[in-house]
Amino acid sequence: MSPGPRISQAPRISQAPRFSEAPHFSPAPRFGRLPGRWLAAALITATLALLAPGISYAATSQSHQAATGCIGINPAAFPAVGFISDATRTQGGHLWWHRQKNGVSICIGTVVESVQYNAAATKTWKVIIYSSRHPHGLTVARATFTLNRGLYSWKFRVRHAYVGLSAVCVTADDSFGAACIRFGGPRT
Repeated sequence: MSPGPRISQAPRISQAPRFSEAPHFSPAPRFGRLPGRWLAAALITATLALLAPGISYAATSQSHQAATGCIGINPAAFPAVGFISDATRTQGGHLWWHRQKNGVSICIGTVVESVQYNAAATKTWKVIIYSSRHPHGLTVARATFTLNRGLYSWKFRVRHAYVGLSAVCVTADDSFGAACIRFGGPRT
């Protein structure tokens, strides 16, 4: 009897969507029907992967909403910078955002980062926000991956509102570049 499929925490390979499209990822591979023991093991492994220490989120003392209530509704694309890029080098990923009713907070929902690896390497992917409270930047999500040559994308569920948000940047260590989306000041 051979073991079932491995549940991996590596990002899925995908082609990042164009600015006007909703996020689209390659469908997951189909493994067929698993025996009950393997299905239980796969579910436990998947649950543990979600709780992996490689992914951490910053404390959000500035958040005005609970994480579950803050979702993005407007798409925005990160420019392609260095190795932060999709296959066509048109963007480095995208995020979903919306301005809060108070006019001074912006909610950041899901951030998707696309990274190209030319050779096997270990890199720490980060989402960094710049705001009135964190003018020098605050890393709000991170994950470390050792990956082979190829194109990868990863979803970070940030789901927090930030007062005076001026930019959101993504990077895979500084040597890979950093792509940023800039936000204007509060609405008057």
